[in-house]
Amino acid sequence: MKFFYYLIFLSLHILQSPYMVKGDKRLIESTCKATPSYNLCISTLLSNPKSTSGDISDLGLIMVGATKAKATQAIQQIKSLYRSRPELRHSLNECAQMYMAVVKADVPSAIQALDGGQPKYAEDGMADVAVESQACERSFSGRGQKSPLTRKNKDIENVSNVARAIIRMLL
Repeated sequence: MKFFYYLIFLSLHILQSPYMVKGDKRLIESTCKATPSYNLCISTLLSNPKSTSGDISDLGLIMVGATKAKATQAIQQIKSLYRSRPELRHSLNECAQMYMAVVKADVPSAIQALDGGQPKYAEDGMADVAVESQACERSFSGRGQKSPLTRKNKDIENVSNVARAIIRMLL
């Protein structure tokens, strides 16, 4: 008789699994609809397999991680530009410092805040990232230079704003 109940339980569990994944995708879709960039949000979250098994806090953590990845890419691009574009070194140095602050301070503090159930501090960290990306861009225009990081800066600003919007849902 135990075996019979086990089979029923197992069958129900298997039948519910696809529904649960659909439910999680619905959570992603409804969450992303409340952000400033639905398409960026959807593509970022669905590219991470953990997104379909988490809650809003987990989705926020995934977006914070995406923000860190973009900032790390910016640092690598800055290093490359530093060698090939010596006339931009001053502005590149400023940007490198800003993005190092993102990677070493803003992102870790946002993760810690989310893990600790303090989303307001995580939101503040992501707001700082957007400010840093804008300041990087201004460091070039303030010297009459054309920024080679315009697209990267905008990408970082956008992903951090999506992360911030998701985190704000936890407040």
